[in-house]
Amino acid sequence: MKSTKKVLIYFFIYAVLLQFGLKYLIPGDIIYSYRLKYDLVKDRPTNIEAVLENIKDTIKREKLDNYVIILGDSVGYSNPGPSDASLAYYFDKRAVEEDKKFRTFNLSMPAMQTGDIYTVLLKLKEYEISTDHVIINLIYSGFVERDPTPPIVYWLQDQLKELDKEAFMVARPYYNYDKKWYDIDFKNLKNEVVEFGYENISIFKYKDYVQLYLKNIYAKLRSKDVVTTVQPWTEKSFLVDLLQEPMYQKQFSDKPFVMDDSNPNIYFLDKIIEKQKGKDTLIFMAGINEELLKNNVESQDFQENLKRVNRYFEKKEVNYIDYNGKIDTTWFSDHVHLTPNGYKHLADSLWKRISNWNLD
Repeated sequence: MKSTKKVLIYFFIYAVLLQFGLKYLIPGDIIYSYRLKYDLVKDRPTNIEAVLENIKDTIKREKLDNYVIILGDSVGYSNPGPSDASLAYYFDKRAVEEDKKFRTFNLSMPAMQTGDIYTVLLKLKEYEISTDHVIINLIYSGFVERDPTPPIVYWLQDQLKELDKEAFMVARPYYNYDKKWYDIDFKNLKNEVVEFGYENISIFKYKDYVQLYLKNIYAKLRSKDVVTTVQPWTEKSFLVDLLQEPMYQKQFSDKPFVMDDSNPNIYFLDKIIEKQKGKDTLIFMAGINEELLKNNVESQDFQENLKRVNRYFEKKEVNYIDYNGKIDTTWFSDHVHLTPNGYKHLADSLWKRISNWNLD
């Protein structure tokens, strides 16, 4: 009996150590390094919990009073280059050079939609991470009519369901969600229990990061680091034909944008703007490679759509910049993404736009 009791006590102590100490055994850059680990979060969206916890711990450890949050899709994420050629990297570098004590945390993800951005803002509040200084990246295709794809909440449907059921019901028609939020059966209950584990229990929350850490150790023992080279679009002859395919042409449709909340993009933008009222928020539209997509960009209706978006933000009195026509085509790696040098120029431009923010 005493032996059983001792085993239970040891098990309890071990469980407590795992719950509260596991995250300290993993190097922070395994979880977050200038941006989240996309491959881990896309395969299991609950992995964003570890990222948010890591950022919260960094803010507390470094006693940060000010920091900038970047939210957006693959442009905000700074694809296709490495993390040390991303917007957050360039921002942090400038902060050090100018002796400013603030950090930039990039929570963008490729394919992230405005519904995801809104959900991340809700998650930041849950983790008590300030959204006083936020930069949001949008793209032209986000305003294009959906049929119903792409879903307005691409990654974080379950998180939105938990945090804002009304917004979740607006988003629901745009993706295949088998169960209504109020439906409960054993299968749904099982999924919720599993999700709870990955959100709250360290051994599950950090499982994928532990595996990545061990893989990185093994890779370093086996070979040298791989150097990532990003080619400019001019060296990718296949792009011209690829971008003529319907799935890409749809992204640049010049059909007039619907600029009221019947457009889910506007619905979530309205919620984001309302949530960020009174805070430092900069929203920017990623530029399109005007040389590669000349016929699309020069369409009068395309240009009118850009004006519609600009009028929307003017009416909302939001700090907004449209980078169409403002980015040198030599900085593009394809139709919308940039080379590392392009992201540096973009970061420099954004830096100037937030120079009046109180970030000292």
